[in-house]
Amino acid sequence: MPARLRIVGPMAPKRALTSHRITSAAQQLAVEKGYDDFTLDELAERAGVSRRTLFNYFDSKLEATIGGGPQLQQSDVDTFLSGGPTGEFIDDVATLVLAILRASAELTREDWRTMRRCFELNPKLVIAAHGAFSEFVEGVQELLAQRSDIPGEDPRGQVLVAIFGAVFDVSLRDFITEDDERDLATIFLHNLSVARRILH
Repeated sequence: MPARLRIVGPMAPKRALTSHRITSAAQQLAVEKGYDDFTLDELAERAGVSRRTLFNYFDSKLEATIGGGPQLQQSDVDTFLSGGPTGEFIDDVATLVLAILRASAELTREDWRTMRRCFELNPKLVIAAHGAFSEFVEGVQELLAQRSDIPGEDPRGQVLVAIFGAVFDVSLRDFITEDDERDLATIFLHNLSVARRILH
């Protein structure tokens, strides 16, 4: 299993809600005051938890603000590596993206807006998040290599991941800026179909 992938088991609903509340509060504070200018005590108060509870969920203020990052469950990885769920490679890569979105299902449209604004206003967070996300992308490339005949260092794998990343970025922008009632997963699948028609 690629060590860079964050594989998680199902999280208890209460724990998932508290984790989300802490990160949401941290990102709100980073937008309002700047990342360097809010304290852990302020974060605990905003999130409605004790300072000790913060460290039961996150190792640092930085981790709390960035959040858990992209996640997959072992069952999603196993299904993909076994040739599923559809047997069509691109569709199955898309299913991995949907699995990541499913793990972020508690995020509302406003949460996504706040997250994007948080990173726009705090470049330090962009740098930290980029490092973690780059490791995740490398892990996904290793999965693609295991499933296909595309070696990890092959440009095809890098281009494929870049295309999916670009489609997701456009989809997220549409989701948070357009007057569109569709959920993020639906927008992503639509934009992926547009990309496939363009590249066909």
